[in-house]
Amino acid sequence: MKRKRQKFQRGFTYIEIIIYVAILTIMLTTLIPFAWNIIEGGAKSTTQQEVFANARFISERIKYEIRNATGINSVSSTAISLTTATSATNPTVIDLSSGNVRITQGTGSTVNLNSPDTTVSNFTFTNYTSSDNKTKHIQFTFTLNANYAGAGTRQEYNASTTIEGSAEVRSN
Repeated sequence: MKRKRQKFQRGFTYIEIIIYVAILTIMLTTLIPFAWNIIEGGAKSTTQQEVFANARFISERIKYEIRNATGINSVSSTAISLTTATSATNPTVIDLSSGNVRITQGTGSTVNLNSPDTTVSNFTFTNYTSSDNKTKHIQFTFTLNANYAGAGTRQEYNASTTIEGSAEVRSN
């Protein structure tokens, strides 16, 4: 009996290599855009969180200062001056300057309420104090925008929110 000698070849054929490369190309073509969408989504989420957190903080701080004031000194469209019970914080002034909402308490230094990564626009106060001065009510509105240097027109770095709120002086 004669046995046939079988040849076992190792490696891939040319057709197999073409098929494997084609499969790999198809997989990478679908995975890379998907990965970029995830990265851009993370950047967009971070930008929105920055804007919304700043807007919430500014809104709550303005309401806190109005509610805890003892009176209102003056109200203009972009600034408010409040009378407070303690001399260290009297007067408390909240205003807009160069895209920043600022607070100054007494003779203390001025502090920006928003981060450098945001800009405030359309900032207005409206005085709804009653004619008999029994109800001292202030409304405020502002728009907060993301302000990332070099972001340009990239949509994942653009976020904006408009906040409207009001508060009443509690000491009445």
